[in-house]
Amino acid sequence: MGKIRIGFIGVGDMGSHHCMGFDRLEDCEVRYICDMNEANVARTLKELRNSNPTICSDYHELLGKEDLDAVVISVPNYMHRQIAVAFLEDGKHVFLEKPIAHTLEDCDAIISAAEKHERVLQIGLVYRYSNLYRRMAHEIGENRLGEVKMMWCKEFRDSFPPADWFYDKSKSGGSIVEKDCHHFDIFNWMIGANPVRVFASGGQHMIKQGQKNLIQNSYSHYPAKYIDNPTIVDHAFITIDYDNGSKANLGLCLYLKPRNLSDDGLEFGLIGSNGAQMLARNDKTIDITGGVDYSRDHLEVDVTSDSIEGGHTGGQAQRIDFLECIRTGKQPFASAQVGRNALLIALAAEKSIVEERYVYVQELQDHGVV
Repeated sequence: MGKIRIGFIGVGDMGSHHCMGFDRLEDCEVRYICDMNEANVARTLKELRNSNPTICSDYHELLGKEDLDAVVISVPNYMHRQIAVAFLEDGKHVFLEKPIAHTLEDCDAIISAAEKHERVLQIGLVYRYSNLYRRMAHEIGENRLGEVKMMWCKEFRDSFPPADWFYDKSKSGGSIVEKDCHHFDIFNWMIGANPVRVFASGGQHMIKQGQKNLIQNSYSHYPAKYIDNPTIVDHAFITIDYDNGSKANLGLCLYLKPRNLSDDGLEFGLIGSNGAQMLARNDKTIDITGGVDYSRDHLEVDVTSDSIEGGHTGGQAQRIDFLECIRTGKQPFASAQVGRNALLIALAAEKSIVEERYVYVQELQDHGVV
């Protein structure tokens, strides 16, 4: 196989950076860019060094193309199923941004298409490819904590980009589905057990229905905009019980201004059966303290070699894995099943907030969730 020829469906914030990242890899080519937003396309083209892609505005134009091996899909969540299934049925490999879908029905339809057509389906759970979180998993594997019994995550941040679909639960799946599948996947990965039930409490503190909400975002290229009718929560606490007795908790806040300015940033904490603690802060450092030997270890982890030009930690490593999976047929580390497992927790949490009760993961499996 020569260079892997890739099409990019959607080049907003994430899609644009994917396009730039794949363009930097020698064994692939950015062959097509598809986006109806001309400004997004122009901004992306300025970042390319090695490719001269063909531009189109409708993804249907790329179906049936023989000079296309794979696509990277970075579109709103409610569009994932229609586009991903179309390209999988067309025999193309698919890199699909997280979450895998905004409903379990759509998720399973995408997975079924990938299995039927024997194509690679990788989900954009980028933390799986981060040097930092891989180091955390390594330390757990070295028995630094014994068995992980408790975990937490503090996801305290500014709001989503000011694009309407983020704030419409029927299109995004809700704040927890859109944002926290990353963090639930890390819980699943580090705890190494199956989630059984979820309890969540959340609501709207500052971003409210019935008022004009001026939305600004620190990392997006989108200009500030008023969102009038948000149907998503802007805060939540979520507790997950696992089948080995371990527990995890996530705190979400979406209204810090202008963003999280604390040194801790995103924080993950773990407590093990040997009494030791591990803390990962700001996607950069790990501290391991306590346990039988009363030790204190501070680890400064290389957080640049797995990304590119200031991009998300693990961003470039995940793209390299996608190309390797296409060439070798191996399963991605961020596989479709991994994405589904994280989605189940997120859907259970959204349901728990609405119904004010524990939601058992098996309920979603047995009856389906829309």
